[in-house]
Parts: sequence; structure tokens; C-alpha cells
Amino acid sequence: MLEIRGVTKHFLGVPALHDVSFTVERGEIAGLIGPNGSGKTTLFDCVTGFLAPDAGKVVFMDQDITSLAPYRIARLGLTRIFQQIRTFPRLTVMENMRAAGQQHQGLRLTSGLLPTRRIRDLDRALDDQAGDLLQSLGIPGVADLAAGTLSYGQQKLLEIAMALMAKPSLVLLDEPVAGVNPTLIESIKGYLKRLNELGTTFLIIEHNLQVVMDLCHRVFVLDSGELIAQGPPFMVQENEQVLEAYFGR
Repeated sequence: MLEIRGVTKHFLGVPALHDVSFTVERGEIAGLIGPNGSGKTTLFDCVTGFLAPDAGKVVFMDQDITSLAPYRIARLGLTRIFQQIRTFPRLTVMENMRAAGQQHQGLRLTSGLLPTRRIRDLDRALDDQAGDLLQSLGIPGVADLAAGTLSYGQQKLLEIAMALMAKPSLVLLDEPVAGVNPTLIESIKGYLKRLNELGTTFLIIEHNLQVVMDLCHRVFVLDSGELIAQGPPFMVQENEQVLEAYFGR
């Protein structure tokens, strides 16, 4: 589904990524881990069009997306959720969801050209989709609350729900449980597993290694911009290079 082919990126001559290659298969939850500064976020930036790699290619669903803008990549079905919360805190949860759906469908620029009845039908469909997503993520009672009044963990769930308004095939998640209390971490893990069972593929950056080991089918490990290991979690956690990168062993 997603192919990283020899991606290389330098900043002021310093390599942030060097010849990174791996494939995320349809239907899996894949983890991307590594020490701080190993290149994880830079790789996400290259995959989603926020940075152009100096060399290599990114292929999604058999299409070269290396030079595409982020919004075009998103409309192909590859959505990213950032580490920092990116909701509209003064808008209600439902308004946030509706805005996300309109953005992904390109309705903001074209709605003035559509008949009023068609607009109402589209809005109703978005509201129904949003309600179903909030229900499936365990936060159905917050639709009319301002997003900024939700707990940090609930805002994380809201961001996941907003991303899913695009009905993506692949979601890139950057630290979905960072700063979340242990009880809600278990809930988020359960929701991600359920969404995966329903057909969504995930690539996840996460520093909580226990979450990675519990959640992911396969794990890719970066260190100093290079891919040093990949495979099932139980194999990766016993890899000598991985232990050296994390613990200096």
C-alpha cells in the first residue's frame, strides 16, 4: 500500500534520513520507532508532502506521490494526525467534525455553486457520518461541547475522528497516546484495533514501546536516520542494534 523507496533527506548537509526503504501493507498496524532525533517525524513529513526528499520515492497505492502537495495526498486516501492537537477549540465537536468533512470533500470552495437542497443533503450526510464516528470512538455525548473543553485524551480521539471523516485508506498517527492517562490509553488502543479490523491501515510513531508491542503487527526502527530493524514486535525488541540504539547495550 505504502512504499518508501530509498528516501534521503539532509538539513544543512547533515543527514536526517539516509536511504530509508520499507513497505506498509494494506490492513496492518505498523509502528515506526526510534530514539529522539532518529528521523521519524522527518519521514512522516516526506511521506505526506510537507518536505521533499533529496532522493528516493514515496509510492501510495501504486502512485508516485513524492512531489504532491499535502492536500492532494490526503485526497488520495492518506491522512496524517499530528502530535500537537489541531482542533478548533471554540467550535463544538460537531462543528469540528463537519469542517473536517467539508475540507476533505473540497466543499468550501464549491458549495456556492451547488443547489441549496444538495448542500443540505451533504451536510446531513456529514452529520450522520460524524455521529457514527463519535459513537464508535466512545465519545458520543460530546457533540455539542466546545472542543477546547474536552480532556486531552478526548481531544486526541476527536482528532482521530476528524481524520476519519475523509474515509482514508491509510492513517499516519504521530504519538497518539502521548500525555494520555493510562485508562484512556487502553481505550485508544481498543478503538484503533477496531478501526483496523474495519479496514483502516495505520502507521504509528509512538514512544510508548508497550503500546507499540501490544498494537502493531510489524515495527520499523530508525536510528540516526537509518532503518536498522524491521519485523514483528517480538523480534524487534530482541534485536541487538535496537537495544544498542535505545539502551547503549
